[in-house]
Amino acid sequence: MLRTAPILAALLLCVPALSACGPKGGGTTKPNPDIPTLDEKEAELPKIPSRIDTTASPPTDGDTPAARSPILDIMAAENARSMAVLAKQPDPAYYLAYQIVEQRVVSLDAEGGAIVGDSDDTDRILDVEIRVGAPELDNTRALSDEANELNQPLRRRAIVPFGEDPLAIANHIWLETDRRYREGVIALAYVRQDQRTLGKRATVADFAPSKKQVYIGKPVKLEFDKAKWVAKLKRCSGQALRGVATRGSCGVIFTQNTAWFVDSEGNQQQQSWTTAQLAVSVGVKADDGDGLGRLEQAFAATPDALPDDVTIDKMIGMVTDDLDALHAAPLAEPYVGPAILEGRAAGVFFHEVFGHRIEGHRQKDDTSGKTFSSYVGKSIMPEWLSVYDDPTLVTLNGIQLNGFYRFDDEGVPARRVDLVKDGVLTDFLMGRSPIDVSPASNGHGRKQPGFDPVARQGNLVVASARSVERAELEKMLLAEVKRQGRPYGMVFTDISGGFTNTSAFAPQAFKVNPVMAYRLYPDGKRELVRGIDISGTPLVALQSIRAASREIETFNGVCGAESGWVPVSASAPSLLLEKIEVEKSFIPPDRPPVLAPPAIKTGGL
Repeated sequence: MLRTAPILAALLLCVPALSACGPKGGGTTKPNPDIPTLDEKEAELPKIPSRIDTTASPPTDGDTPAARSPILDIMAAENARSMAVLAKQPDPAYYLAYQIVEQRVVSLDAEGGAIVGDSDDTDRILDVEIRVGAPELDNTRALSDEANELNQPLRRRAIVPFGEDPLAIANHIWLETDRRYREGVIALAYVRQDQRTLGKRATVADFAPSKKQVYIGKPVKLEFDKAKWVAKLKRCSGQALRGVATRGSCGVIFTQNTAWFVDSEGNQQQQSWTTAQLAVSVGVKADDGDGLGRLEQAFAATPDALPDDVTIDKMIGMVTDDLDALHAAPLAEPYVGPAILEGRAAGVFFHEVFGHRIEGHRQKDDTSGKTFSSYVGKSIMPEWLSVYDDPTLVTLNGIQLNGFYRFDDEGVPARRVDLVKDGVLTDFLMGRSPIDVSPASNGHGRKQPGFDPVARQGNLVVASARSVERAELEKMLLAEVKRQGRPYGMVFTDISGGFTNTSAFAPQAFKVNPVMAYRLYPDGKRELVRGIDISGTPLVALQSIRAASREIETFNGVCGAESGWVPVSASAPSLLLEKIEVEKSFIPPDRPPVLAPPAIKTGGL
């Protein structure tokens, strides 16, 4: 699901097991035979690729053996000691991995010119992945139907002490390893019973080996001027409380992260990085109860790289002007017809419609819809479109990408994966759980601390070999409006989120939640509307794409699925779709406040 959230993050959430009229005197416009259809225009699309300028950082860049922490040696020693015993048990463990993540999170939030949240917390979390049985069949295999929940490990936060005391750290690792091994033995028993009961055969293995990778990154330190940021956020949130806004919020989240990974194959990795995130948010309750809001965010590697005051003022002006316009906008009606998804909205569209369905582990789970499992080597979208996921990208067209990482959470180097070439599906995103067409990991096994890794997206990029300028895309939309006899077309310029269902027990549908949605009439008039969602099914939606713009935009956020929340990005050109479905969104039975707001001076301190 893709949506904005009060925790200052834009969320892309996969749910694997779910969940006004035309102008006055308007009406249906008859098709004009002199206006070319999209099919005719498509052949005329210029052979000019979308503009993509990237900087990358290969996984081995920055390897500094001298910066090695003693924590890696403690983990390696305990791993070897445990495997020497567990490999000889009646139900042997054949693989054991430890990951310790130390994360400092600084969060500052201001509303209406005053600080309302100030926290600075540090955790050190231990994850133990243990595989019992054999690579061909082990405790991680998904069970069938309702029995699937029986072999899911209980979730709890396993912590380890701060510092580098060998005995203290090893003791916590030992206790967690023993607990996870016992859970693994029970889970394997359920797997074997499931195989016998249903007469299944393990045609695809449960685990793929990888080459030994040792990488030591230098520890980094989070540095920022707290007093400066407190003053900046007070000023920002005070200025945001203007126009119709009853809520004006500004906040930052800074993190300092260090991850140590060791496994029984000899992988040893130490990674360290910082992140910084700024959000400007405003909101108001419409007269009919619709909760209106606008959010703009900026992401950077360090706090100093976040926008300056001038840029923040522009962000404030954008969200407050948009909120005023939304407050005056009419509610939209359900619609089926042509539409343009502008860059960021198109990125979310691909993340939901396509991205989650090409995550490898979904292709071997009997409870999954497996939308694209049988489409390898087949066309699923126009031949001038290609899609890839590259976690080694640091920036794209000058925008920092949230999905950058060097090694995934299974110790495998990140790498680019070409998923669609010239409209043809070629590969899947893979962790270390193999499938028939992709027997090895391609560095996409990811997780939030406290979860088990599965294949996940990183930096998803949609590239077009044929493109037009943005103005031409709008002309094509109007031509299609007239051809289809629609009263108007739709243009979606920004979104707040979305979600998708990949379970076989529910429709293979998606929903995207637009914030800024416009009706574009044949005479060129634009009308902002609200209260709608975009919905549909993936195969039809992808085959409805008719044109793409030259410029590419990026949506940064975090994505939630089985393995928790992970940072991601989705980059795409603006897209013209021949047909899209719009439905009314839920509006709660609520009303604006009865009392007027206090008499305060707006515009900041």
